[in-house]
Amino acid sequence: MREIFSKIKASFKRATKGEEALNIMIWWWGILAYAVSYFIIESLIMAINFRFIDILISAVMALYFGWHFYALKKCAPKKPKLTSEEKKKLCGQQRHEMGKKFLRKLFLQEPISKWDPVFVMLVVDVFCMAHFLGYIVSK
Repeated sequence: MREIFSKIKASFKRATKGEEALNIMIWWWGILAYAVSYFIIESLIMAINFRFIDILISAVMALYFGWHFYALKKCAPKKPKLTSEEKKKLCGQQRHEMGKKFLRKLFLQEPISKWDPVFVMLVVDVFCMAHFLGYIVSK
């Protein structure tokens, strides 16, 4: 049992420093936490009618999702900074491939929009923080 907690603690420290793998941040620290907060914490807050405990649990969850937002931003892959020459070259390549790309999207050979998993997780984190902060404000 101590080994499990030491692995969790080490992963938490790596995530806070921005050194954790993005897959671990998304699946273990993100989706698992969303499921636990929705199925367990939410029902716990609804079942307990003691205001102080409700606010305490909601504050802890809002802080957790705030931490997850911060750690996810730090662990996200960084986009390389391009020089002006590289930007012009990239723009020219994109302009050349625009027609082909449009046809591939039109005939559904390529997805219409590409989802950035980091951005989606950040949006979900903001919604979860707002949800639990709503319990604090409404109590």
